[in-house]
Amino acid sequence: MRSFAVLLLAVGLVAAAPAGASTGTTKPTTLTILVGKHGVAGGLKKFTVKKNAHVVLRIRSSIGKQVHLHGYDIERAIRNARTYARMAFVARVRGVFEIELHLGGSRDLQIGQLTVK
Repeated sequence: MRSFAVLLLAVGLVAAAPAGASTGTTKPTTLTILVGKHGVAGGLKKFTVKKNAHVVLRIRSSIGKQVHLHGYDIERAIRNARTYARMAFVARVRGVFEIELHLGGSRDLQIGQLTVK
């Protein structure tokens, strides 16, 4: 009987919570860049996020060996043209940061820019 009363109390508290109440999870902001043999689809991508935003940067490329997010110093391998390289991070540093592909040797290609405000 006591466990039934506790269950009713818990259900009542959940039902009383405001509709917009957070569940403690933050949905990340997903940013996507597609790169073909001739460069970035639609041109250089420029993204802006707020400081402390949870960000997932996804890059799919048919060229390059690695993708690099400057300032946050995150680098991921480009495995093949069908698989996304994925960078998940919290935007804790304000500024403007270059997103580039490492093509091999000393050649790089800027594919995007991330601004954190």
